[in-house]
Amino acid sequence: MRLREAARRLEGAADAAKRGDGNRDEIDLALADAVGAQRALYGPRPRAKKGEGALHKLRDYLLARVGEGVSSEELRFASGIQESARRIRELRVEHGYDITESGDMYRLESATPNAERAARWKRLNRIRRTKTSGFRRLQMMFEEFVGEVVDGETIQYVAKIPSAARRVRELRDEHGWPVNSKVDEEDLGIGEYRLVSMDLADRLDIRQRLYEEGVREKVFKRDNYTCQVCGRNRETAQKAGDTRFYLEIHHKSAVAEQLDALPASELNKPENLITLCHSDHLKETAKLQKRLQAERRAR
Repeated sequence: MRLREAARRLEGAADAAKRGDGNRDEIDLALADAVGAQRALYGPRPRAKKGEGALHKLRDYLLARVGEGVSSEELRFASGIQESARRIRELRVEHGYDITESGDMYRLESATPNAERAARWKRLNRIRRTKTSGFRRLQMMFEEFVGEVVDGETIQYVAKIPSAARRVRELRDEHGWPVNSKVDEEDLGIGEYRLVSMDLADRLDIRQRLYEEGVREKVFKRDNYTCQVCGRNRETAQKAGDTRFYLEIHHKSAVAEQLDALPASELNKPENLITLCHSDHLKETAKLQKRLQAERRAR
């Protein structure tokens, strides 16, 4: 029988490996023989019954090897599918399993799935199935996860839109939603976002869109991501119970329509700009407007 012959060949390759004179190609050929024998015996792989598909086979294979590195080749044989990366993501995101990845190696860190992570996916998937525009799904997702970090991959999955970064900027710059990115919050990773607040009083000053991203990041870094009036940063604000804290750029000498009229080279000079929290930015802008009005009356 071909299958038995493949087993003998594999056993011979194992003995050779133990002696130290083994050959990887011999093992590959033995495995190929085994696959061919399987096909000859049982025919093409039939459609799996519910609960017996590739996803469950991958899970069971990983569960039998918790804490061990498992290659994508192993998973391909175990599951019967060529591409396992998508199924691994399902186990990680949808079912809450902690699976780490390094190159083409995967490791299941714990046999117990993270129930909170699985519940989060259900909330995301509920929004994804909502029959509305992609941009509205994007808004719904941020509304649902105010204060929590979401990444670009999740945004694209839920909103079903091609460019997460561009639509998030639209939400921020045109609609004033205070959505932080790595530019505004140094602890966020590339492609990660956090909606700080849904309160209308916390809407972003839409003229923040006038400042170039690189300039905003440079000024925030220079000022150590700290409001230059109250001395708070995100960490100290949260410790004090202020979860609605976020930063804005404040121009030292121009407000409102004056900002619109400034050439980009003048507007984006870092020496004219300082970092303020949203609350202090409102106060400082009001003070500046009052002073400018008094100067106009004096003239």
